[in-house]
Amino acid sequence: MQALKRDWGSMHLRITEGDGTALVFINSLGTDLRMWDDVVARLPEGWSSLRMDKRGHGLSGTAPQGYGIPDLAEDVLAAMDHAGLSKAVIVGCSIGGLIAQHIALMAPERVICLVLSNTAPMLGPADGWLSRIDGVRANGMAAMADGILPRWFGPDMLAAPEAALWRTMLARTDPEGYIATCAAIAGTDITDRLGEITQPALVIGGQHDQATPPEVVEKLAAALPRADLTMFDRAGHLPAIEQPELFTRTLTKFVERTIQ
Repeated sequence: MQALKRDWGSMHLRITEGDGTALVFINSLGTDLRMWDDVVARLPEGWSSLRMDKRGHGLSGTAPQGYGIPDLAEDVLAAMDHAGLSKAVIVGCSIGGLIAQHIALMAPERVICLVLSNTAPMLGPADGWLSRIDGVRANGMAAMADGILPRWFGPDMLAAPEAALWRTMLARTDPEGYIATCAAIAGTDITDRLGEITQPALVIGGQHDQATPPEVVEKLAAALPRADLTMFDRAGHLPAIEQPELFTRTLTKFVERTIQ
């Protein structure tokens, strides 16, 4: 466990050392860096990894509302500096993928390639996020969590006992941190800039994803100049949790092919 001091508070980091390929993992809304545990454990020997809890998530501090996705991207770049990574494979899920797209635009020289899981250049209309903010303020995180899980997981994971653990993680997320991050998502649409992202990209979707449905992910892949698309038949919105072995194998093959 490490902490990086930022102007908004301390950011929780977890670094796995290695002398091979470096990967940076950016988690989704309402999760923390543990969502990548089963992927990092399966990476090839010698590969290094950097994970972090976003503002208002996990063990990181909560920043006041008013920041945007570019600010979250700057947090990731600062974490890379702290870890001594001049460049890396950037892996992001959902908002993590949106942050990864911003990093590719803001600091392209630091991106070897991208793995964009269950994401888009705009994660739904702003009014949907504002409605969710109102719901959290009125009823709290726990009341909202039950409705989110079917948007996260396919039927296999929903039926598994582990689903309750992920619900608990979501329900325990700092409501102010969650609200501030929802507000950042609501103000973001970089659809018109996708053509500027020229790094190789692997775009991953899940057939059971209700948050970023397959057609949304397919549209992202089609708009990126150098993208491959993979759809997981049995996954929902979080395939790194639902099918970590397949996710890691798919990621590894793409990265190895890209860096040859």
